[in-house]
Amino acid sequence: MLSTNTVPLSSQITDRTQVIDSQVATDPKSSSVAPVEGVKVSLSGEGLKKSSDEKSANPNQDIEESGLPDQTQKLLKMIRELKQKIEEKQAEMQAVMADQSLSPEERQAKVGGLQSALATLTASLMTASNSLDKLSKNGTLSSAQAQLANKLAMK
Repeated sequence: MLSTNTVPLSSQITDRTQVIDSQVATDPKSSSVAPVEGVKVSLSGEGLKKSSDEKSANPNQDIEESGLPDQTQKLLKMIRELKQKIEEKQAEMQAVMADQSLSPEERQAKVGGLQSALATLTASLMTASNSLDKLSKNGTLSSAQAQLANKLAMK
């Protein structure tokens, strides 16, 4: 038989917190509270490899399985590709700036070319993002689909 407790849950929590606080305050050995450990999940080497292989095999699998219209999926894939290219160009630019074997003129010329490429990629990313936004606003996508598309675009 189940018994019902008539004391509200909030007062139960407050009472227990006060008891714990008073124990900590009066017990000099417990001057620090032990951290609570959460759930720990460990994957075997084989599991880690399989997980890694699946991600690298098709990085856009989540987009393809989303059920979004084809046009939206194409835009999302394009956005991801552009983001990746931007990251690569930024890394390349940092490497050029750190390369001491280049003369200042060579470094400046290479950085200028990379900045130009970055500007082009960034403009393309903005265009693709605006196109996705238009699909959301013109009724092509439901509000749930628009939220899913935005979530996928952020990855």
